[in-house]
Amino acid sequence: MNSKNVSSGFRRWHRRGRVAWPLVLALASAPMGDGGRLVAQDSQEGRPLSLEAALNESLAGNASLRIAAAQADMASAAASGASAVYWPRLDFESGFVRSNDPVFVFGTKLRQGTFSEPDFDVGALNNPDPINDWVNRISLQWKVFSPTDWTSRGEASLHAEAAGWSAARTREATLTQTEVLYREAQRAGAQLQSARHAEESAAANRDVFARRVEEGVLTRADLLQAEADYSFAVARRVDAERRDTDARRRLAVFLGGDAAQMPVLTDSLRLESPEPLEPEVDVASAFDPSVRADLLALSSARDAAGAGSKRAGRQFLPEIGVFGNYGIHAADAFQKDGDNWTVGVGLKWNLFSGFSRSKDRQRADAAHSIAQARYDEAFRQATAELAEARDGVSSARQAVAAMLAANAAAEAGAELMRRRFEEGLATAADLLQAETRRAQAESHAIDAQAGLLMAEARLRFVTTMHLDGNDR
Repeated sequence: MNSKNVSSGFRRWHRRGRVAWPLVLALASAPMGDGGRLVAQDSQEGRPLSLEAALNESLAGNASLRIAAAQADMASAAASGASAVYWPRLDFESGFVRSNDPVFVFGTKLRQGTFSEPDFDVGALNNPDPINDWVNRISLQWKVFSPTDWTSRGEASLHAEAAGWSAARTREATLTQTEVLYREAQRAGAQLQSARHAEESAAANRDVFARRVEEGVLTRADLLQAEADYSFAVARRVDAERRDTDARRRLAVFLGGDAAQMPVLTDSLRLESPEPLEPEVDVASAFDPSVRADLLALSSARDAAGAGSKRAGRQFLPEIGVFGNYGIHAADAFQKDGDNWTVGVGLKWNLFSGFSRSKDRQRADAAHSIAQARYDEAFRQATAELAEARDGVSSARQAVAAMLAANAAAEAGAELMRRRFEEGLATAADLLQAETRRAQAESHAIDAQAGLLMAEARLRFVTTMHLDGNDR
């Protein structure tokens, strides 16, 4: 092989084909954003979207979050409605009646104060003339002792508290899922950019190898290998385009937007060596699962079930209430011919109801046991989730460091192999293999960085606490 021809040919190939070298060179040559970050998807059309803007949009547009907030409002309204048991009930009635019923006529005349001596006539009593009665009445009822209703109010308040904490946890989950979807879209965009660079490089290799075959420097087998690499690069680029579109579409839908209006991400993955994870005691010792929003929701639900059990048991107790009314009667509208009032106190005690109350108590006790079991299981899971999330972040940091080192080694190896190829000391197959390893290392580095950012987001989600128990 003529090393001079190989060297001159390679320099022409090098000028055309050196467009997709390792990740650090891509960072140096690509458009840069804040903090030296690669701006992904810079050639695509759509509305720009930063991570901060995506988080804000998710709070306003995510359907699951809106549903959780509405459910919390419903539970709060139900709790407020249940507090009506502490207040008296006041009603106003107004109506008109005309009748010749003897009992009605007799009583109405008494209430109107119009009963007279002729009304004692037997014929008048048995067959009275019709009479009008306009009635305006105010009545009051008040349960001054109602253990069942009072306990129901406390149960409703606890359900409202549980719904509020569930909405808070849904908010946290929405923010976390938004960040995860954003990172996935970032990764897809970076992989697409890498695939396009690899395709351009493979096309340049194929063209150079074709000329070298014509010059007799390389063999037909070398060209076929280059063509195979190019076809593989095209397939990878097509698949990367699909993944990029799918990721941005999922993000748009999750934010509450139209799938047809996919965003273009303005933030990108930062490719830098991560710092070691802080000592485990820094997070583990401060983490208290009982003040995490989902555990607080389950705790309130458990207490509500306990209140339901008490309510079922108090159905055996009597109720005491007071009542009163004041009425005005008249033969003509807007008149007052007579008035009357009534006041009283009463006791209501259900002595037997077909064993329904005992069964209701049994059901309520079972519901309380279920709520307690759910809380205990969630508490154990929260503790395990902390260990899993920390291990995930630690592993992801190590993976990023390893992938960046692998990428640097693959870059150095590709550069060395290119020089050896120029000097006639390496074959075309050696060069193609080095290029393939470099592209794979770049892809793995992108995956590792995205995986680290998502693992960190999950760790924040797992360890989010509400220490004052009221910051929803």
